[in-house]
Amino acid sequence: MSSSPKVSFVLPCYNSAAYLQETLDSISAQSFTDFECIATDDGSIDATLAILQAHAAKDARFSIITRENRGLIATLNEAIAQAQGEWIARMDADDICDPQRIEKQLQRLNDTQADICGSWIRFFGDKSGEWMTPSADGAIKAMLLFNPAFAHPSVIARTALLKAHPYSPHAVHAEDYALWCELAQAGATFTTVPEVLLSYRCHAGQITQSKKDQLRATAQIIRSKYARFALPAAMQKHAGRFVELAEPARQLSRAEFDWMCDFYLQLAEAWPASRSPLGEVWVDTLQRTSGVNLFLLGKVQALNKALPPPASELGKLKRQKIRCLIGDTAWQLIKKLKT
Repeated sequence: MSSSPKVSFVLPCYNSAAYLQETLDSISAQSFTDFECIATDDGSIDATLAILQAHAAKDARFSIITRENRGLIATLNEAIAQAQGEWIARMDADDICDPQRIEKQLQRLNDTQADICGSWIRFFGDKSGEWMTPSADGAIKAMLLFNPAFAHPSVIARTALLKAHPYSPHAVHAEDYALWCELAQAGATFTTVPEVLLSYRCHAGQITQSKKDQLRATAQIIRSKYARFALPAAMQKHAGRFVELAEPARQLSRAEFDWMCDFYLQLAEAWPASRSPLGEVWVDTLQRTSGVNLFLLGKVQALNKALPPPASELGKLKRQKIRCLIGDTAWQLIKKLKT
């Protein structure tokens, strides 16, 4: 390994003993070997520090910061400030890297000359499935109108960029969303490796309902600011209404669904790069709409033609078409019988 490694893994750890060893092993097993890993024990009261120390004794590329608890944002910024690599690779202490993760992401960054690169992920544990996120810069920036466009621990980004734009202490539980939107506004470019390179563990200890409520409130502030930057000029007058209805937990009326879908079609016309993510988004919008019945099926079919959903959303679309056919009352009854 050179004196200054190419990549610096940043690994925050807080009471992570249950899953940490698998994570550390997956980092050590990378096919790309020129890296350091800065692992921070953020005031853990379990065996986290002992596991980190034992692993660092076997793999000299690992260094450990240990101190009192300061939270995720402070922990990330502290480790990034110490990073020596050209690139920062994010990792969480309960996830697992594919052995070729860094190799493939660096190749993608070289090919595209982008500043930030994510990857598709596979959920395991309490949830299954894959998240196939957009791969082109324009599509990623369009998806940021709604949500983060890739999983936080899948990302590799230019170290200089992250040092110049640290995580905001005002974006607790939505720190990644705030950062990507800020970097997009600063002119950074994005890409994604369209392969699963990270296994993302889902378990009960991740985010409580109270934190979810705070996340939604913070994300809405981020979304509002970003929409006023990213929306085409002719659509800026509708930014407030869009942000109100785009909130993922917001239940929509039929009239609101119609307004949103007309907005999506207008956006796709004005910003062609948004077509791909909008194919996913409008299905989610339908899913959170009340009063669905047979009379909506024609609009759903027209949207399916104009903004085709990705393959990963076809199962969800099929269920929503059935919902249109039988109506909300029968649909809710069937869901109750299944539970």
